Amino acid sequence: MARETKTNLALPKIDLEEKALDVRLRLKGKAAVDLADYQRAYAQTNGHAVELDHLAAHILAAFIEADRGFQAWRRSNLAPGARP
Repeated sequence: MARETKTNLALPKIDLEEKALDVRLRLKGKAAVDLADYQRAYAQTNGHAVELDHLAAHILAAFIEADRGFQAWRRSNLAPGARP
């Protein structure tokens, strides 16, 4: 008998009411399979499904936010008058 385990995903619960930006993306092979599996895991973990395009945008945003090298680069390369 399989035991159900509690899974914690790195991606926080998505606010379905936020505005979206249209981005065209084509995935093949392992990346396509992994994203579809992540979508299923997200739905099971959070109790609701999200569309793949919405999920992919949030995964990208989470990755960018967690990339310390990029954040350091951004801080040192701010345009004059720009806010961090």
